Amino acid sequence: MLILPAEHPLDWKKPPVITLLLILLNVLIYFGYQGGDRERQEQAVKLYLDGGLLNRERALFLEAFSARRELDAPEQRALATLPRQQLAALVLSDLQFEQRIHHDPAYQADPGWQQARQRAEEARDRISLYRFGFIPAQFSVQGLFGAMFLHGDFGHLAGNMLFLFLFGFALEIALGRWLYLGLYLLSGVASHLLWWALDPVWITGVGASGAISGLMGMYLGVYGLRRINFFYWLGPLFGYFRAPALWILPVWMGKELYGLLLADDHVNYYAHLGGMGFGFLAVWLPRRIGRLRVDESYLHKEDPDAPFKREVQALDQMIGRFALDQAAPRGLDLLQRHPGRVELLERLYPLASSRQDKALLSAVLKQIFALPPSLASLALLRRVAEDSAQQPLLQHPAVQGRLLRGLLRAGQAQPALHAWRRLSRLDKHPEEFPALTLQLAKQLGRGDLAAVTELNRFLNRVYPASQQTEHLALFRQHLGNS
Repeated sequence: MLILPAEHPLDWKKPPVITLLLILLNVLIYFGYQGGDRERQEQAVKLYLDGGLLNRERALFLEAFSARRELDAPEQRALATLPRQQLAALVLSDLQFEQRIHHDPAYQADPGWQQARQRAEEARDRISLYRFGFIPAQFSVQGLFGAMFLHGDFGHLAGNMLFLFLFGFALEIALGRWLYLGLYLLSGVASHLLWWALDPVWITGVGASGAISGLMGMYLGVYGLRRINFFYWLGPLFGYFRAPALWILPVWMGKELYGLLLADDHVNYYAHLGGMGFGFLAVWLPRRIGRLRVDESYLHKEDPDAPFKREVQALDQMIGRFALDQAAPRGLDLLQRHPGRVELLERLYPLASSRQDKALLSAVLKQIFALPPSLASLALLRRVAEDSAQQPLLQHPAVQGRLLRGLLRAGQAQPALHAWRRLSRLDKHPEEFPALTLQLAKQLGRGDLAAVTELNRFLNRVYPASQQTEHLALFRQHLGNS
């Protein structure tokens, strides 16, 4: 049985940065650090066998293991006939048997036995599972936190990362990145603490599933009784349904309780229950008392740009009614409150240009020249360049200087050449004009040798001693020779 929320599509306008970094960290740890566990395991087994420990401990282990697992006679024979290396690895992984050996009077009276086992245990403890895994009967802070970043195999990693992504991208937006990260880590800790409190066994646990179960609980806590979409998969049946989010909590918790009481597998249901319960309470209770703020517009699927779009629509209606005397001051107000919006600039530029409205045109041009590179900003720059031939206001040196810089930044050499020619005819040029001239020449290059020659002659005549004049002369010579 599988029930997953399907309320929100992935919104890459608000990328789940923390979730993606968590996934990347888990993947890097698995392939980068845990990838060396095979060699660590082989080294530990070699030290165990070389120390003669299997001969000393074989009978004790077979007896203890068989009694604990209630093995029948054929199973005991199969255990006893395991190859030496496999049996040694099994003995080293049995932490409960290790504790029994440590309290055995014969072991305590034999320094050689103690030294040999200590070397083997130290080598084994370098394996990620034992170094950073969580062992309820042997509580450690590094295991409490470290276990949630380790995984038993690739399937374990892939499954956990899929669920982390599915729940994480929505919660990161709804809760905010740092609160989301803190609750994720605390859910992982809570999952281990419940396991430690209720079942303090000598078993090593690893995996992010406790923290991810916390995300599942948080998801339901965020939505509460609000009806949301869920995807279900039950054998051959699958589809979607809508239900109050809180109704799914007993279904998820019941599934984990069923597994805890009746399932015979290696799934850590204690961790799942602990993480889910903590995640739900950590979000639902503060929401109930008004102490937790979430992104309500995201939860309600509201368009955060809706107010701006309504104002642009009202501006369009003014322009459509030819109420230009009202549209111009409204445009100035919108520019102040929504700077750098291309949709707004595309509407206001023709309005300001046609009316020769100096105040509005000045405000529009400043924002056009400050836009980051994009197809939309490039289209606006080219339009200003084209209009410069007929519009006296656009021929102002300050406007042409900004236009030249913008076109050069965008790699638009030919429109930039027209702006440069207007500036070159002035008595006073911008301070960086020689550098702009050299940059323009390099962009024109071999494609317009005549224009490069024109730029070269200008620098020789107006700035004969500048460094750019020398560089452009060499560049022109190189083009002529090639």
